[in-house]
Amino acid sequence: MEYLISLLLGFFIAFIGIIPPGMLNMMVAKLSVNETKKAGLLFGYGAAFIVMVQCFVGLYFAKFLESHPVVSENLKKFAVFIFIILTVVFIYNGLKKPKPPKEEVTIKSKKNRFLYGVVLSSFNMFAIPYYVFASLTLSSKNIFDFSPLANFCFVIGAGLGTLLVFYIYAAVFRKIEDKVGFLIKNINFIIAAITGIVAISSLYKLVAS
Repeated sequence: MEYLISLLLGFFIAFIGIIPPGMLNMMVAKLSVNETKKAGLLFGYGAAFIVMVQCFVGLYFAKFLESHPVVSENLKKFAVFIFIILTVVFIYNGLKKPKPPKEEVTIKSKKNRFLYGVVLSSFNMFAIPYYVFASLTLSSKNIFDFSPLANFCFVIGAGLGTLLVFYIYAAVFRKIEDKVGFLIKNINFIIAAITGIVAISSLYKLVAS
């Protein structure tokens, strides 16, 4: 039961983290609409593979931080600064005028869609810190431990949760494409609001402690 819980935790953490429109799931949707559903999912398989690697690395760092509370406290202070910078950056990106679309680089071979997913997913810098924070939070609540088998189940769950989101985007995006335009247009402001709230709450905790 303990390992089933770890698998379900990984599944839901990944699902929640990647369900908002972002670089990876929107690319899955784009490939599914412009090419085929199979092409979108092939890209998704490559991206999900890297998400599992990032999840594993995140769990490793989280276990290290749990064993070194002094490092963890210093990292929290640094994280506040990072979230403030991210908030400013996303607000700036939301306010600036969109540039004319550049000519896209196309990949001729459809077999490279998996590799394309691997490469693009590797540029996602938020995944590892996300899994570090999530796993530390779960550990502090005594509902997750960093044993090797629990980590393995968590990583598998994260991969399955990521794939489910990609499948949803690949399968239904064509039907709801006109309904998510507002969300996509204002995604920078939405993310800025989230990072801003996290920055303010983290700063409050540091000052209050």
